[in-house]
Amino acid sequence: MKGGEIVVAHKDIMLDPDAEKEKVYEQINDLFLQGKPVKVRQHKSGFPAVTIDTEDIHVLTDILSLEQWWKKTKGK
Repeated sequence: MKGGEIVVAHKDIMLDPDAEKEKVYEQINDLFLQGKPVKVRQHKSGFPAVTIDTEDIHVLTDILSLEQWWKKTKGK
């Protein structure tokens, strides 16, 4: 615990292939659609790194691939 907040280890998927990242984003989106809370925050290392937390998924990724996936998903 740090300052009253629990510190969670994030799996770093920043260098994973886009197809692998998209699988994780789909899992997160499925949880979101079920009404589960999802938190996206800028990582302390700065742009473009972000952390995403929901349920048992805690990842470090890049906002650029997340936005690209979102655009592709919304275009369906």
